[in-house]
Amino acid sequence: MPHRHWCERLLWTAITIGAVWAALSVSLGQLQRYNDNPTVVTLEKDYRGWQYSLPAITLCPGNRTDPIKMIKAIKKRWNLCPGDERYTYYANFVIAVANSDLFHLQDYEKYKDDDSLDVDLFGLAVEVMPELLMKISSSQPVTFQWVPVMTESGTCYVTNSVATADLALIKLQGNSTNTPITCHYTDTVCYVIFEVTKTSYYYIHSPYDVAKTSDRTGKVYPSLNRFIELTVTETRTGHGVRELSSRRRSCLYHDESEEGRQVYSTQMCRLSCRSRLALELCGCRPFYYFYEAGPFCNPAGMWCLSKYSKRLANFGGIKCNCQASCLHAEFKEKFVEDKIWGKGPFQDRGALRLSVEAPRTRYTREIVFHFEDLVVSFGGAAGLFLGASFISFVEIIYFAMEKSFKFFSREAEIQPVTKQKRPYQERLDEVGIMLKSLNSRQIP
Repeated sequence: MPHRHWCERLLWTAITIGAVWAALSVSLGQLQRYNDNPTVVTLEKDYRGWQYSLPAITLCPGNRTDPIKMIKAIKKRWNLCPGDERYTYYANFVIAVANSDLFHLQDYEKYKDDDSLDVDLFGLAVEVMPELLMKISSSQPVTFQWVPVMTESGTCYVTNSVATADLALIKLQGNSTNTPITCHYTDTVCYVIFEVTKTSYYYIHSPYDVAKTSDRTGKVYPSLNRFIELTVTETRTGHGVRELSSRRRSCLYHDESEEGRQVYSTQMCRLSCRSRLALELCGCRPFYYFYEAGPFCNPAGMWCLSKYSKRLANFGGIKCNCQASCLHAEFKEKFVEDKIWGKGPFQDRGALRLSVEAPRTRYTREIVFHFEDLVVSFGGAAGLFLGASFISFVEIIYFAMEKSFKFFSREAEIQPVTKQKRPYQERLDEVGIMLKSLNSRQIP
């Protein structure tokens, strides 16, 4: 450009810089999308071939103490029998511990100054836990396993949940945390019936999570026959989503545990936040979080936590950053019908029948921005702003490499070769010149 005006040079320089900046800006934006948000949640309606989950049930006895076990526990710790004067005092303490929950700890007030009650509250609650007497029938030919767990509502039993490994009070079998029980869309009915002989409280929740005990609970008791029809909205993942990192897909599978946990679930993550908050407020953690770090609370510590029940319920106003579960099922009550049996064979037992309506929609997390899409977007940006293609960049790289190679490697200089003359060559040349001159003189 030796003959270009300086204004024209400045104009073309500005245009080139702007085109390069635009191409880089668009390309970096696409790269950020590929790294941070390559998935999208879609709504599926091809329901005829679906399998859908039955809910998980967490069942908590109304009285979480076994009278015989309680006598043995008091004898073991305080060496007292039912006839002793102080036995009633310690029996009431055991009942208060076993039947307490995180949001109702007022009963610890009268025990907070008694040093003789500084015992392992977790071990005490588990030791007096009553056995579960339950009859189950279902539309599916499967066996429901009840796992004893420790929740924020004390000792309970849970079935059809894959997220109970950290809460379980026993060592689980190999298939206890596998996959939940499911029904097929073509099944005529999909239900499960629980029959109890004592008053119990229940929570209906996702089979990929644990119960959220701060939510409203249901109650079933002898003579009550309750029928509940549920609707379910499931969230699944599509092909290739599991291979993405958890940050890119914005969710975690239940076998991708964090902080040393055996299983991951959103509610378990929130329980960890609440345990850390309790440790911050009163310097100890309640025995409901036996799987967390930190010292256990004694009765004085439990009484301290009773003052902060509202803060514990809303996590102290602090946002608890927990990733969503990749697999999830949300159940809602569509219809509830109660029938009381005042007499007859059903007055001594209660029944809870859960029927799940086959869903016709569900959410699926799919990949919409693959690596091939990223490459295509790079090429489109380069072609739009620079008029370049893949071959153009190859030529630029080749040109740069060639120039660099020539710069750093000097070519060997070509030296002229001097031919050595033979002996007497100069004399022979002189004689030849003389002969030529003589011949030229003799010519007329």
